[in-house]
Amino acid sequence: MRFKRLLIALLMYFAHAVQAQQIVRLQPIQHRAIDAVPASIESLISWGISDTLTLPFFEDFAHISGYPDSKRWVDNLVWINNSFPKKAPNFGVATFDHLDAFGNPYHTLDKREMVFADSLTSQPINLQFKRVGNQTINYKPTDSIFISFFVQRQGIGDAPEVEDSLLLFFKDINNKWIQKWGISGGFVGAFQEYFVAISSYDFLIPNFQFRFVNFTKATGNLNHWHLDYIRIEKNRRYNEKTIQDVGIGSVSNGLFMDYANVPFSHYKYNNSIRGTGPSLIARNLNATAVQTRFQLSIFNQYNKEVYKKPFSASTRNLSAMGDTTEKYESLLFDSLSSATPQLKYVYSVNPQSNDVTPDAYNAETNNNTVIQTHQMMPWYAYDDGSAEGGFGLDYAYLGNLKGQFAMEFNVIKSDSLRGLAIYFNQSLTDVSARSFKLRIWKEISPTGRPDNQDKLMYEIPMARPLYSDSINGFSYIFFDSVLFLNAGKYYVGWIQQMPYVLNIGYDNNYRFQGKDQSNPHLYSNLLGSWEYAGSDAKGTPMIRMLFGERKEYAFSTNPLPKPQISIYPNPCKDFIHINGNFTDESKIEIWDISGKLHIHCQYLNRIFVGDLKPGHYLIRCIGKNNQISYSHFIKS
Repeated sequence: MRFKRLLIALLMYFAHAVQAQQIVRLQPIQHRAIDAVPASIESLISWGISDTLTLPFFEDFAHISGYPDSKRWVDNLVWINNSFPKKAPNFGVATFDHLDAFGNPYHTLDKREMVFADSLTSQPINLQFKRVGNQTINYKPTDSIFISFFVQRQGIGDAPEVEDSLLLFFKDINNKWIQKWGISGGFVGAFQEYFVAISSYDFLIPNFQFRFVNFTKATGNLNHWHLDYIRIEKNRRYNEKTIQDVGIGSVSNGLFMDYANVPFSHYKYNNSIRGTGPSLIARNLNATAVQTRFQLSIFNQYNKEVYKKPFSASTRNLSAMGDTTEKYESLLFDSLSSATPQLKYVYSVNPQSNDVTPDAYNAETNNNTVIQTHQMMPWYAYDDGSAEGGFGLDYAYLGNLKGQFAMEFNVIKSDSLRGLAIYFNQSLTDVSARSFKLRIWKEISPTGRPDNQDKLMYEIPMARPLYSDSINGFSYIFFDSVLFLNAGKYYVGWIQQMPYVLNIGYDNNYRFQGKDQSNPHLYSNLLGSWEYAGSDAKGTPMIRMLFGERKEYAFSTNPLPKPQISIYPNPCKDFIHINGNFTDESKIEIWDISGKLHIHCQYLNRIFVGDLKPGHYLIRCIGKNNQISYSHFIKS
């Protein structure tokens, strides 16, 4: 872990410095809570099995971030995102760390202990035979079936240590998991493609499964691996260069200058905050240039198209094995209705050739289109909601001193401040019982001078950090009374009375003015004077200023609710009644304890179970965004 070693060296250097250099600690974090059951490497996750898949198999994770698609994957332990990797083959990867399905470390934190952590397990795949018309043709070892995939260490997260490894297991004819591939940590670089043959009759079975798992130190959200572009098909060759695909690598709405969000009323009042406009990066995985068309459509919350630049307006060649950025004009949406309007961006590319790989593998997702929605919420935020690290003051070498941190915001319209939203993390060190005070300053003293010119406006005693069991992890802290702020600069942060790392979420995708430079909005104060936070702090801590009406934050305690299951009667005889926050899109599955699926249906609040044998049963609800919840009942 080169970054951590460098940071330690910096700390040792500054410990001997005479003048106060301000040190901030950037560290990985706990970033999510997924409702699923963790699995060990030895176990078969039979309760999650659905319909058997057939060849070819393809997954590029080019769908909504958060959860693996249950059509192809059994477990929900990895994190699907487009914020951790660097230059993934296309939009979306699966990230492995040491956090379980609920966002907690799998084991008590101990850097001396090596453990199996995240796993990604496929649904069963029929590798025994295929059907061609009325014929059944058995697969043979000579059919040259390969699985291929891309892997990157670290990305913009944390680098795996040399002792760590990412492993691939196959399930054999005896239902045992056999390790077939693995790589160690240490080296940090670009995505690399790997090939593994499936060439033994032990694996040419009707319910073949494969599983990736990381073996790592028990250190929480550290040691990241990123997996992408998984393919299985017959008649392949080791290390073949057969990808013919053009897709979208990343997108940006470019709505605001410097911020990821500002309140809509502020945006309308002063459009100087308007950003540079939308953009997308198209990624050509071919060895030759490909002529490609670009299109962008934007819709309001009523699904009315408010902007379109069609394919016919932008066509050019994408260089081989390279990226091309398509930029659109700066747009002003000051006529939208409601206090929190929503915009849906539909980014598309249309390659004119050499875009056949996903289709050849019957891909269910299309990496030529990415849809992202932005709702203008009543807060100022630099961060995009994605936390790739943790942020805090680390100055124990200076002794038992107080420390302060401040983050600059430029409020462009006079308004009433309701409170703050902060992403508190749990990682590495338990600070759950540490007290501190949140602070809001009208001004802080000039850097390098005594801090006797600070103008403190508001202070909130906090007995401890507030950890939120939700996808985005924010905790909302509302003031007893609103705080009216005139337009201008303000500073938000905290004071702590002794050295420890409070660990606030850190968005490492943020860059001031889009450049790889230190963030000038961040200040720390350890020895009685304010200083810039330092060259290592290029991203942004996840602290937001909340404006608007209190009712607009009613959603905030759980912005992405998990489907909850309530069953009665339990035990039951003929029928079970199911209550919960379901939609017509939700699905219900009922399994016995041996892993056999008995009932699979759309959500019903009354299900007949009279034909089931007496015993214990697991009920599985698959809700929106592939969120999964479980409960159980007894059939008498």
